[in-house]
Amino acid sequence: MTPQASFMYASPVKRGHEDDLRSLLAGMNRIPGVVDPLNSLIPFARFPHLHFARVLVVTDLGATDRAVYGLPVAGLPDYLLLMGEVDGDEEKFREELLGAAQNGLRLLFSHCVGFDVQGNLETWLASSRISSAADYVNWVGRTVLQVREEEELRRALEAFASENVARLRGMQPQKLHATVRQFVLEQQRIGRLTLTPPGSTPWGWRVRNLLDLIGVPLILLVLSPLLLLCLPVFLLQLRRWERLDPEVAPPLDATHAAELQGLENYESTNQFSVFGSLKPGGLRLWSLRFFLWITGYTARHIYNHGRLGRVSTIHFARWVPFDGGQRMLFSSIYDGSLESYMDDFINKVGFGLNITFSNGIGYPRTRWLLFDGCKDEQVFKRVLRRHQLPTEVWYNAHPGLTAANKHRNSLIRAGIDKATMTDREVQQWISLL
Repeated sequence: MTPQASFMYASPVKRGHEDDLRSLLAGMNRIPGVVDPLNSLIPFARFPHLHFARVLVVTDLGATDRAVYGLPVAGLPDYLLLMGEVDGDEEKFREELLGAAQNGLRLLFSHCVGFDVQGNLETWLASSRISSAADYVNWVGRTVLQVREEEELRRALEAFASENVARLRGMQPQKLHATVRQFVLEQQRIGRLTLTPPGSTPWGWRVRNLLDLIGVPLILLVLSPLLLLCLPVFLLQLRRWERLDPEVAPPLDATHAAELQGLENYESTNQFSVFGSLKPGGLRLWSLRFFLWITGYTARHIYNHGRLGRVSTIHFARWVPFDGGQRMLFSSIYDGSLESYMDDFINKVGFGLNITFSNGIGYPRTRWLLFDGCKDEQVFKRVLRRHQLPTEVWYNAHPGLTAANKHRNSLIRAGIDKATMTDREVQQWISLL
């Protein structure tokens, strides 16, 4: 199995360079919201292990809200952000990136503070890399190559079934499976189809994963007396926050909403990025870090095969602290409309939203952290949309394929891999086509 990794390179943008940088990014697209996959700056389609990528200017669209907590409003940096999800190791992808897009990267980062156009770009990227506090992968081990090969398999099988309706109709399940399977084996033999076996899981990843799987519960067990001792203090402070925190939810700017809508729904999968300031206080910061630590653990070891809680439409997601924990970016890649995406979260994992987002300035008030909050649906949606960033450049290696499509294709392939199946298994399998 080849596990997935995320990458994110972020650098502060020079004051006064924002418009020039956005114009440069716009030139990477065919039209706004639709990237040229072979654009001259970063030819995304040349990276065989790249699932998704984004380039955007990150700015705090709700910076004025910080005033209600006495925090400075001016002087906050904007960032140029290059991020994405790949198969395998991030460092290996970085080498590929430097090999294919060095000139484009230099041009982009020339708009960033402290960048030396003649300097070592690899060192710059490594130093500008920002790690996530928590990551989610829809299906750990499902590679770009696997997605593409399994989609080709599905198309070949549908064409075969369409061309042989009369011959296949009425076949007994066992014979039907054997006939279809023989067709695939023949297509593989003559080179029209390829179904590459999964690669071996890197030992380093196995060890780190095992240590994390065992280590986090052990740490929680050791700390449990202290956590229980601190729990009453935290709960009392939590209720105080929930009663006294100011509510900040001004109307959504129509121009901003229109800009976001113009970049969405070109196909079945969309990207989502929100950025904003966190409420001040050491206890808040540490509680948020703790909950994101737990979120990362469950995403890594429990919700790693198709679902984040009861939500199955998310391909990747991550929570990334900025500026020493003063601000945070949440990014995800999801299927369907933003409205249905937000409804999914509200109705299925609302407590998770409250735990991870309630420390953001403007989030609707929670009750004992788990309740209310995002249930104030209209306020929640307005706040989220207000902090959502327009993504200047957005690349999808497999457009038109939803998370459900990918899972269906994997099940189709699994049926081909089996030499025999029961009649019931064959009937369930053939219904996937």
